[in-house]
Amino acid sequence: MSAEEKRGFDPEAEQEVDFGRYWRLLAARWWVVAGGLVFGAIVGYAVALGGNQTYKATATLYLGQPYSASGNIQLQSLQTNPSTTGTIAHSAAVDGRVAQLCKVKAKAFSGGISTQAIAGNLAKNGQNPLVSLSVQSSRRVVAACAANELATMVVNSISTYATQKITSFRAQINADSRAISAIETGIASSSVSVTDKLLLQVQLRTLQLDYESAVQLLHQAQSVEKPSVLTPASASRVTARSRRNSVVIGGLIGAILGAIVALAWDRVAAAAARRRSAG
Repeated sequence: MSAEEKRGFDPEAEQEVDFGRYWRLLAARWWVVAGGLVFGAIVGYAVALGGNQTYKATATLYLGQPYSASGNIQLQSLQTNPSTTGTIAHSAAVDGRVAQLCKVKAKAFSGGISTQAIAGNLAKNGQNPLVSLSVQSSRRVVAACAANELATMVVNSISTYATQKITSFRAQINADSRAISAIETGIASSSVSVTDKLLLQVQLRTLQLDYESAVQLLHQAQSVEKPSVLTPASASRVTARSRRNSVVIGGLIGAILGAIVALAWDRVAAAAARRRSAG
């Protein structure tokens, strides 16, 4: 048996006594802990209000679905890959051009660029998703300008195939229209023989079918195949620091500091009293 045990010293009992004393001190000075909690929550809320604000602008892009020249076979290309938008938007060269257009430095928005396929429109079975392109910046005008310019550059970068088809179909439609007019004039002419008129009518019907097909393919290229900015971006403010989290953390820190003050209250008061009596 140790000397401490002989003297009846029980460390566990002593520890329980100490914890009990701490609890009584906290209970006696509960208002200090409560005051620290309230003060910390107020400070946390004030910090959240005074924190830097971030603005976010989001544009929605339709990447388009390319088809073969006949218009009935879906093709796989950059347009059908949702990662294409992010690759282009995060390009340093593209960001540099956008910075020039928005008259800011690229670092003012490049770190806040994000892209995402919109839920419910995931690419499958040849169906192309809508993609959102967002930009966050500390300035409202920069966020909106960068998002819209990036969206435009993404669309322009992947529109070559559709644009060429549209140009080709328009040229074909114009040529067919002129040929149809010429044949109709020939059919109406009295100097053309009956046999020639019959041949011209066959040619006219063929041209009319080609014309109608080209018009349909043009509409498909314009409305389905060509990428577009579905909704332009408009910046809105996003709180950079969560107010609720700031209040909770501030209140917790305040309560801890209040508890420390409550536990040390008697010692500090006794020391102050001794100084006053000695003086």
